[in-house]
Amino acid sequence: MPTRRLAHSLPFTLLLLAQPLAAEVGTAKILAPWEANGQLFQVAVDKLQFIGTFEGIMYIEHGEGLLDAALFTCPSTQIIHVLSNQLEGHGYCTIESPTGDYVYAEFNCNGEPGSCKGKFTLTGGTGKLTGITGESDMIVRTALSGTSMNQENGGTVSAAKGLAIWPEMRFDVPGKSAQSGMLGTGPNGPDGGAEQKTPNDALPPGDATQSR
Repeated sequence: MPTRRLAHSLPFTLLLLAQPLAAEVGTAKILAPWEANGQLFQVAVDKLQFIGTFEGIMYIEHGEGLLDAALFTCPSTQIIHVLSNQLEGHGYCTIESPTGDYVYAEFNCNGEPGSCKGKFTLTGGTGKLTGITGESDMIVRTALSGTSMNQENGGTVSAAKGLAIWPEMRFDVPGKSAQSGMLGTGPNGPDGGAEQKTPNDALPPGDATQSR
């Protein structure tokens, strides 16, 4: 009888082992000063189009996680409706973490010159961040901006500086612990700083994944 019970339980055990590692979700508030450079085109009587690149550095509010001090580059475009003083923006971002891993994202926003609000979505990553997904509301503030004429081609060059804010970025990385600091969850995270045991606690020190 014990042998029979073992035979019946074996398929169930194998099924459990075959299940993929569950992803754990972490959250973080991220701030990023940025600079933008590009060209401004008049594409209609009352419409301008900016085509350029936003670059900057991401800082996680409490200073932990793989995306703290990450560099980002976002090729993007903005349509500015002159008469209504409204704009709409769309772009893609490549984010490089200090460990050399990459995260890719897409964003859309709407607003007026000086302020644009929308959605920022993580679409994938490499290395330790392979399979990452997530999203956050996004607020883009412009502090300084200006335009000038390119003497060589007569085009209008536009430059700006400002701040991007992701109030609650949710990270989801398959097989990674949200409490380990991998995802940006630190002392001010959802658990209020309570010490959490993770799967890495059971590993020898040399094998445990080290968070920044």
